[in-house]
Amino acid sequence: MHAAIEFAAFWAFALVTLGVAVILLNLFGNVLESDMELLRPGREALLAAFASLIEAAGVWLIVEFIPVMYRALALRAMILPILLVALIYKLMHLESWGVFEAGLLLAFQVATGFIIAALMFGHYQAAIMFIAVFAIILALIANILRNL
Repeated sequence: MHAAIEFAAFWAFALVTLGVAVILLNLFGNVLESDMELLRPGREALLAAFASLIEAAGVWLIVEFIPVMYRALALRAMILPILLVALIYKLMHLESWGVFEAGLLLAFQVATGFIIAALMFGHYQAAIMFIAVFAIILALIANILRNL
C-alpha cells in the first residue's frame, strides 16, 4: 500500500477514535456533574485533528520503518505521542480540566479503537465483552468519584 494512503488511514482512524473519545468524555463528565468544559466544537475538532495527526504519525513511522519482527517491541515508542497528546489536551483545557480528564480521554480512545477494530475484523463477542467490562469499570469509577 502506498505510504500516503497508509498515513491517511491511520490519521482517519485516530481522528474518529479521538472524536468519539471527546464526546464520551463529555457525556461522562455530565453524568458526574463535573465542571469540566470543552472548547467550542470547531476548536475541539481542530484540536482533535492536530492531536490525531501526532498519533497517526507515530503509528505510521513504526509501521513504515520498523521490520515486522520488531514492531511489537517498537510499539513502546508510542508512549511519546500519547504523552504529547495528553499534554496538548491538558494545556488547551488548563482551566477546566482536573487531574483525571486526560487519562480518561486516553482510556476512551483506546476503548473506542479496540471496539472498532474488533467489529471491523468480525470479533463481535470480544467487542461486546469489552463494552460490558468497560461500562462496569466506568460505573465503578463514577461511583467512587461521586462519593469523594
